[in-house]
Amino acid sequence: MKEIKGDLILKKDTIFDESIKVEGDIICEGRFWNLTCWDLTCNDLNCNDLDCRDLTCWDLNCRDLNFWAIAIAYNSFKCKSWKSERKNYIIKCLDGEMEIEEEKEE
Repeated sequence: MKEIKGDLILKKDTIFDESIKVEGDIICEGRFWNLTCWDLTCNDLNCNDLDCRDLTCWDLNCRDLNFWAIAIAYNSFKCKSWKSERKNYIIKCLDGEMEIEEEKEE
């Protein structure tokens, strides 16, 4: 597992081929970027498209969330849409409400 002390500042779309643990926030400089990873543990996460295997964070705010089995936020959980790759999945916000804006089919 790759450990990052402090904040992770992304300047472009980023792919991690290993698990990462960020002690600070994940910040997308300039605008929202896409983030792809296996296991992600962080404080605050803001992104457009998030694709990961397992996700644990304090505050999650993203447009589209795609995860394998587990997506857990402690404080806040906001997204436009989400999709699990497994039928038996866990998606939860422990201390707050989940805010999910469902896309309308046209």
